Amino acid sequence: MSAVALSLTGITKRYRNTTVLGPLSLELEKGRIYGLIGENGAGKSTLIRIIMGLSKQTDGDIELFGRSGEGDLTLARANVGYVPDSSASYPLLSAYDNLKARCLEWGIDQNQIPRLLDTVGLAQVGTKKARSFSLGMRRRLDLAVALLGEPRMLVLDEPTNGLDPLGTMEMRNLIKRLNADRDITVIISSHNLAELNRIADEYLVLSAGSLIARLSSSDVRGDSPNDLEDLYASIVLKGQIGTPRKPGGHYAR
Repeated sequence: MSAVALSLTGITKRYRNTTVLGPLSLELEKGRIYGLIGENGAGKSTLIRIIMGLSKQTDGDIELFGRSGEGDLTLARANVGYVPDSSASYPLLSAYDNLKARCLEWGIDQNQIPRLLDTVGLAQVGTKKARSFSLGMRRRLDLAVALLGEPRMLVLDEPTNGLDPLGTMEMRNLIKRLNADRDITVIISSHNLAELNRIADEYLVLSAGSLIARLSSSDVRGDSPNDLEDLYASIVLKGQIGTPRKPGGHYAR
């Protein structure tokens, strides 16, 4: 069985005569955590929308868990859980009923709801309305929704944005545990590079719609959580933009 979870070949997105992404090619391995980083307008959101099928690429091919073509990709995307950059929970519903509503919408077994609430640390407040939750609790509820159906991949857009230090730590530990226990491939788009440096195995650096670097955790040397920020600055701000780098500090050809 292939170790590749996601393969993108020549992915391009254009709006009229403006190219906002690509051409971009990459492969992501199963069971790893990837940090997707770049300035505003770098193409991160566009790439996520294409992966999730929320936007159609202009050119290029996608293969997800060995499936390609529109019909097969629709089936494959059922194995991908998505947490958007702002909470998508229903504020007037309880945590339990938020999950139940999604189960009914997607035709998913409701028996998993208690287990998922326990997984994200909301079992004790499952009957409380989401509007009473802290931001950190709402983000964990969003993650529980993304985990419905036992996905093989998670795509998380700014999962710690706005969280206090404790909420950030809880989310970080939860993501790492899910990755370790379930071998889930995780893609995290975030501006919080210090936090990504604590969790990701590999980093994909986008700028102006192009993949300009691909770094492994071993490329980010040192013990400071700011090491990734420093390396990112050296690549982007100082103009050290070559062809995308492979893990280990080598440039991809």
